[in-house]
Amino acid sequence: MNNPKVSILICAYNSWDYICKTIDSVLNQSFADFELFILDNNSSDKTIENIESFKDQRIKLYKSNINYWPYAWLNYLLEKASWDYIAILDHDDLWANNKLKKQVGFLDNNFDFIWCGTETIMYYESDKKYFTYYLKEKNNYTIHSSLIFRKWDYRYDTSVMYFADAYFQKFNLCNWKDLIYNIAEPLTFHLIKDSLNNLTYSWFKLNSDNIRRLFKVHWITLYAFLALWYEISRYIIIRAKIAKTFPRFFKFFDRLPYRVVGWWFHNMDDNRELKESFGI
Repeated sequence: MNNPKVSILICAYNSWDYICKTIDSVLNQSFADFELFILDNNSSDKTIENIESFKDQRIKLYKSNINYWPYAWLNYLLEKASWDYIAILDHDDLWANNKLKKQVGFLDNNFDFIWCGTETIMYYESDKKYFTYYLKEKNNYTIHSSLIFRKWDYRYDTSVMYFADAYFQKFNLCNWKDLIYNIAEPLTFHLIKDSLNNLTYSWFKLNSDNIRRLFKVHWITLYAFLALWYEISRYIIIRAKIAKTFPRFFKFFDRLPYRVVGWWFHNMDDNRELKESFGI
């Protein structure tokens, strides 16, 4: 594969204040041989206007007149993608400018691997703090926005929204084997929005489908039971309006799993080099 090319997929929804930086992080890649597919999921803000402000022929914008599950739209974009590699990017996340070059270079020279991720900066918007997240060199999961894989007939299972990206990676891509190679360098910046505005929280419902999906992803393990307890507790805290009444308590609880394993938070302003690498 002498001239590998990348199809980048973004499903955007009401991200007008984030999408420009996200697109900039793509257009500023040192590896420039790509196409960028963006589907607007019926946004009600200025997301489309901000996307259309970019006059780059590599950007292909699709507009939906209904708001639908983002993973179903990613399947739609997978049908449109025509190049050698597929890269996934959330509408409010960022890439370091050498991310694609390093991942394509790795995959182009390591045919035993079909998928590649990176170490990720997890940034809590409400705290303005971050920690680095690395899921070991070989795994069956990586942060969604860091993922790049060779084009194949892969599709997301849209029957359940909860854990859809993890299920896609562990089942569709890897068949539960450790086939994703994670580059040990922070090349992806994942934004976790202000707690109560985090759309992902709304995808967990206390029903049998979500519980079944959780155990499919994590098997019958202690971790799965702890994750279920945590999700149910957060579900109750949010819906009982405890989170709004005691926001400091909720922030502490929301970050509890990372504190338990010893991943402490750092102030982004103290790391100028890291900020510059992501253009923030």
